[in-house]
Amino acid sequence: MVTIYQHGFLIDGLADSALDDGLVVYEGTKILYAGPYRPEIAAKYPDAQLNDCQGKTIMPGLIDAHVHLTMYGKGSSVHDFLVDSATYTALKAAEMAKRDLRAGFTTIRSLGDKASADFAVKRASNEGLIEGPRVLSSGKCISITGGHGDFVPGDVQLDTIGETCDGVEQVRRAARERLKNNADCIKVMATGGGNSPGPGTASQMTIDEMRAAVEVAETRGVLTAAHCIGTEGIKNAMRAGIRTIEHASFIDDEGIEMALRGGHYICSTLCAFRTMEQPPDAGIPDYVVEKIRYFATAHYSGLQKAYKSGVKIMLGTDTGTPYNFHGCNADELWRFVRDGGFTPMDAIKAGTSVAAEGLRQDDIGVLAEGKTADILIVNGNVLSDVRILSRQENIAVIHNGKLIV
Repeated sequence: MVTIYQHGFLIDGLADSALDDGLVVYEGTKILYAGPYRPEIAAKYPDAQLNDCQGKTIMPGLIDAHVHLTMYGKGSSVHDFLVDSATYTALKAAEMAKRDLRAGFTTIRSLGDKASADFAVKRASNEGLIEGPRVLSSGKCISITGGHGDFVPGDVQLDTIGETCDGVEQVRRAARERLKNNADCIKVMATGGGNSPGPGTASQMTIDEMRAAVEVAETRGVLTAAHCIGTEGIKNAMRAGIRTIEHASFIDDEGIEMALRGGHYICSTLCAFRTMEQPPDAGIPDYVVEKIRYFATAHYSGLQKAYKSGVKIMLGTDTGTPYNFHGCNADELWRFVRDGGFTPMDAIKAGTSVAAEGLRQDDIGVLAEGKTADILIVNGNVLSDVRILSRQENIAVIHNGKLIV
């Protein structure tokens, strides 16, 4: 059946301005036309389901390039996923995926999950067993002993979001195991972080270790991502050939130049700073709050400089970290505008065409003939106030041509 949405503000994900009177036509999972309203095109489909979008925005489905499906935003998130069973973890992950989809995110990339539950969620979503977005999975992240993601002290045996590997051969084997499970991305931990013990900015994985992961990934055309907070770790990840740099809090001028020269993408995860915005009794360990506040001393200025320099920046939220809830992912857009100095259109592109390009997803992120019908219909003009997208009651979500909500 052909479906038509017409007479809305049309943002196609590529143009620098919206069309005041747009038209989108799709059949099944594919877009037949997206562009200015033309009555002769609408007239081609007299039996189509016709939807008038006066006063609404028609735009591509959003992409969140950094989530954690097995974490769900409570102050005790890290503790909870350590002690939860693998079965409960998978059930929880399926619910988090549903919340992300209903918030307008038709594609998500999961970057480190307990029990590699994201593999199961991806399969269940693809097979129509659960309501969920397109999931790009990485399984567990690859860390070093005592590094970020290695949350468990001493000889305690608990499942976590990371697998510890020391040395090139261990990293290579771990990366191959992820490819065996059809991973879409291999994630490594280049530096310390906020939610695990130890210095947050210290470099951890070596260039050679990270390069081993890249070499394995490239045998299948699979993406690579690196958690990077500290300055040298950011540059080490780029030297190793990592494609997407997560967080990049302490990026410096040399790092920005390396990103531009090497075609690296930054995933800035501004929503992760909700952690430091909570009251003292929120249940977040003090050392975590202290580290996140320290990261913030450089993060915003680094992002602003990278954006102004032309570095490609993708929308990613780190959703699942403390008080960073699934279903609230669209807050990243107004944080781009408020804290990163982005124009509203550039913020939207970060979550559509730029993210699609960075994740090598050619069929999504834009509204154009032949592309997948991932479409949002939003009450109001989102370029007037991107916060409209943070209220789910304003959004109708079409994923793979199917109206979800």
